[in-house]
Amino acid sequence: MVTLAVFISSCNMGEKTFIASGYSGDGAADVLLCRLNGNGSIEKISEITVGDNPSYFTFGRGGLVYLVNEVDTFDMKSGGGITTSRYDKKNRSLEKIGSINQGGGGPCHITLSTDGKHLITANYGSGSVSVVKLNSDGIPEKVTDVIFYGEKSHPHMTIHNPRLHTYYVSDLGLDRVYQLKLDTTLGLLMDADIAYFSCEPGSGPRHMAIDRSSANLYVINEHNSSMSVFNILSDTVTARQTVSTLPDGYSEKSYCADIHLTHNGKKIYGSNRGHNSIVTFRVGVDGTLSGPSHIDCGGNWPRNLAVTRSGKFILVANQRSNEISVLREGNSYEKAISTLTLNAPSCVRFVK
Repeated sequence: MVTLAVFISSCNMGEKTFIASGYSGDGAADVLLCRLNGNGSIEKISEITVGDNPSYFTFGRGGLVYLVNEVDTFDMKSGGGITTSRYDKKNRSLEKIGSINQGGGGPCHITLSTDGKHLITANYGSGSVSVVKLNSDGIPEKVTDVIFYGEKSHPHMTIHNPRLHTYYVSDLGLDRVYQLKLDTTLGLLMDADIAYFSCEPGSGPRHMAIDRSSANLYVINEHNSSMSVFNILSDTVTARQTVSTLPDGYSEKSYCADIHLTHNGKKIYGSNRGHNSIVTFRVGVDGTLSGPSHIDCGGNWPRNLAVTRSGKFILVANQRSNEISVLREGNSYEKAISTLTLNAPSCVRFVK
């Protein structure tokens, strides 16, 4: 067990606490607890070494943090892992609790089910989705389901629609989005009435966002650098709109990664790896997108991003330049306000 604590003697106005994780390397810490100050500067509070590529994480109850270990073998068994840590708000510390093999190789995304009793991982490497049951303390207890979609499948993310009680899983390899229901008693995922809807062939749907009305699903497509809007209230789900995430005339290779709506739902952001930018679209009252603009990502290969509640700042995990960068929203001429070093960062999220 590893415990790290730092005493903070003062509090900066407007600061936001966040956690960042990345791929393991050379024994360096791969999970950081940080703060974003009101002026855009960032400071490291503490760090912890989880190991085995903690490439993505989500939050649970009581300060629990669940990180996927993006490997093909974990704890001497086939499959990736889930490592559980705890964030102590009072002491500003992170503590590693334990880990478990979650049954699917190369997990790259994890989410907590709405009942708070299960974790769902998207396993890019093995083309599968896993469900892991939590015990009464919120600690992963056992794998209850693993669904394999085939050799060409590469699931990348899971998101929940509270209006339809449906989980969506984007499959980058098969160009589709699965629609699933979770049996919370048995911990099993089952196909919805329509098991999946198709995306444009070769598009590579990667990450998703859903609006407040749970009527529009936004999908960012890795392979053709685009963003699609799906009306998910329709019996037959099709793309209402697909727009490029790149500037007109750009012809070099680029691959989309992450997508996020602002808190008020009026803007949506996407990351372009290659063009090395963050694209911004305005969201109309009908959910469609207009008015694209671009800002420099502040580094190289923007894997993941997080937006402050106010929309003033954007945190970017720049994987190939080994840094978390802070951008000021809307300023296309200004590079990063501040940066913080982390080996191959892949996920950054504000603590709730």
